[in-house]
Amino acid sequence: MVNPSQSKLAGVPRTMLMTTRARVEEHQLPDGIFRDPVVAEWWRSLTWDPELDCFYSSLAQLSWAVRAHIFDQITQRHLAAHADAVVVELGAGLSTRYHRIGQNCRTWIDLDLPEVTSLRQQLDTATDRHRFLSRSIMDFGWMDELPAYAPTSLLIMAEGLLMYFEVDQVRALIDQLKQRFPGATFAFDVVGGSQKSKSAKYLAQLNAPLKWFVKNEQDVTAMGLSLVGVRSLIQENCRYPDRIGFYRWVPWISKLPAIRNASLILETTLKSLP
Repeated sequence: MVNPSQSKLAGVPRTMLMTTRARVEEHQLPDGIFRDPVVAEWWRSLTWDPELDCFYSSLAQLSWAVRAHIFDQITQRHLAAHADAVVVELGAGLSTRYHRIGQNCRTWIDLDLPEVTSLRQQLDTATDRHRFLSRSIMDFGWMDELPAYAPTSLLIMAEGLLMYFEVDQVRALIDQLKQRFPGATFAFDVVGGSQKSKSAKYLAQLNAPLKWFVKNEQDVTAMGLSLVGVRSLIQENCRYPDRIGFYRWVPWISKLPAIRNASLILETTLKSLP
């Protein structure tokens, strides 16, 4: 049995165990949003960290499943539009998106820190089509390892990742992406609020503090990204009223900026640098 704690996971990488469990439980529901048999198989080899119990809830599970589903939809549209698609998941964790929907992709790259990639290699097998890169996203050398591609065929995703970096780091990453991959699609999620929010305080206790907060999507377009689509995760959760329990009142106020912008999923195009 693989034990993430024995793999020296700490801080942000440790949080991936919660999002992995969320996908497992979604797969197990008779009316789940998606099927994910690969992650269910992997779960048999993983050990749940009981210290995460106080951070995990049914509402969090739904939110992580819905977020995964939205990124799936973005990916599926991209693959349908580009026969030679190249997909890169930044901070991939134990994502099984390639197995779930991406096996017709020309090249799929899962990138994460060495300790995370080491864990993935115990569960998954790299191929010529499905590659693993062991890097920090801020080590921009990973950009040199992408195959040749038509600019518009490239999809880069960062699910549950960028909020853990300082705004200057995010801006530097986006500037590099714009310089290297103009015309590519960049999909990622952002959070509103502040370090005083309940979720931010929880994550700080896990030594995974949130660092980048946005007011709305205009904070992102100001970095030189062309906005293709934006979806509020709070509003998307409201599509499942039987599962949000006490929070059924949320649809009534989910259009308020502070609620709507608490978690946004953005699909953008990288514009060329002037």
